[in-house]
Amino acid sequence: MSINSSGTTARFINNPHEDVSSTGSRRITTSRIHQREPMKSGHTPFTSILRRLACVASPLLVCTLPLACVAGEETDLEEGMLGEATQALSGWYWYWSGTTRDLTGLPVSGLSTPDDPCALSGVAGNLSEGTATSPGLLSTARVGFNGLFTSLYAHGGATVNGSGARVWVDNPVKGAVTCFHGGTLVATATWTSTTGSGGGAPNPPVKIAGLHASNLRQCFLSGVTGSKTTWDGFPGNFVRVQKVTAPNASFPTAGWYIVSDMFHGWSADTLIEIEAECIDFPPGTVFTSGEEISFAGFTTIVDIATEPGTKACALTGLEGAFTQNSWTDGAVIEAPWNPPDVTWTLTVTNGKKARWACVE
Repeated sequence: MSINSSGTTARFINNPHEDVSSTGSRRITTSRIHQREPMKSGHTPFTSILRRLACVASPLLVCTLPLACVAGEETDLEEGMLGEATQALSGWYWYWSGTTRDLTGLPVSGLSTPDDPCALSGVAGNLSEGTATSPGLLSTARVGFNGLFTSLYAHGGATVNGSGARVWVDNPVKGAVTCFHGGTLVATATWTSTTGSGGGAPNPPVKIAGLHASNLRQCFLSGVTGSKTTWDGFPGNFVRVQKVTAPNASFPTAGWYIVSDMFHGWSADTLIEIEAECIDFPPGTVFTSGEEISFAGFTTIVDIATEPGTKACALTGLEGAFTQNSWTDGAVIEAPWNPPDVTWTLTVTNGKKARWACVE
C-alpha cells in the first residue's frame, strides 16, 4: 500500500487472470445482480448478488462483463436529504467490454426506447490506431443507442490498404459503462477535432446543455475515439465535461460543455471525437465528484464512493496517453462486487488522470 501525491491511499494489484482459448480468441460474460430490500427503521439494508459466468469461443478477442443493481423502495428516508420524502437514484447497471474488432456492441439498456441513461465509467487500451478514411475505423470506446438497444462499443482501429480494403490493426480497447436507473437523459453532444488543415489548434468547447434550475443535472463522458498517434499524451490529451456558471469568452452562456486540448495535425486521416451527455436526477439526489492521478509505471486504486445507500459513478474526464496494447492500461471505475460492500473504486494507471462523479 502507498500514498499518492494527493494523500489518497493507493493500492497496487496484479493484472486479473485471463482465459484464452487454443485459437487465441476469447469471450467471457458475467452477470451480477445487486438488489436492496426495503429499508425499515433501525435495520440495515440487506444485499444479495447473483452471479453468472459463461465462457464460449469467439472469432474475435472479446471480453464482456455486465453487473446490475436495482434498489428496492425505501420506506424510511434519512434526514438531511433536502427535507423531501422522494426517491433519488433507484438502481444501477454496470458493464465492461474489451475487443479488438467487434462492431456489434454489447446491449446494456433499453428495448425499442433508450430506457435508463448510460455513461462511460472506464476506458483502457490503445486509442491511437486506425484512420478516419472509410472503410477504415477509429479506435472506439462509447455507449450509444442503435435504434433497438443502448449498447457499449469498444474496439480497436482499422486502416485502408492499397486495394481500398479494411485492415484491422488489432489493438485492444476496453470500455466500461454505468447505467442510472432513475435518471433521465436530457441532452447529448459531440466534440470533434479539426480535420485536414487544422494544423494543431484544438476546437473550442461544445455546449451539451444548460444548467438545471434545482442543480439536479450531472453530465458525463459517453464516448471517446482516436486514430493513429492522436492519444500520445502530448501536450496533455485531456477531455472533460465542465459545468460553467459564469460565462466568459470561451463559454458564452452558462451550462455544461465538452472541453479538450486535443488536436491531430494536418492529416485528414486522423480524427478525435468526444461524446458526452447530461442526465437529470430526482429531487433528493446527492452528487460527489473528484479526480485521481497515477504516476508513470504505477497503478493507483482509490475508493470514490463508500457510504451506504444506492449510488452509481461514471467518468467526467480523461487525460494522458492511451497507446498501450493492454486491457488494463487506462482509467476504469468498478462497481461493488460482494455484499455487503457498497464501495465504488477507481483504477488509474501509468501516468493518467481521471475525473469522476457519483450520484446517490
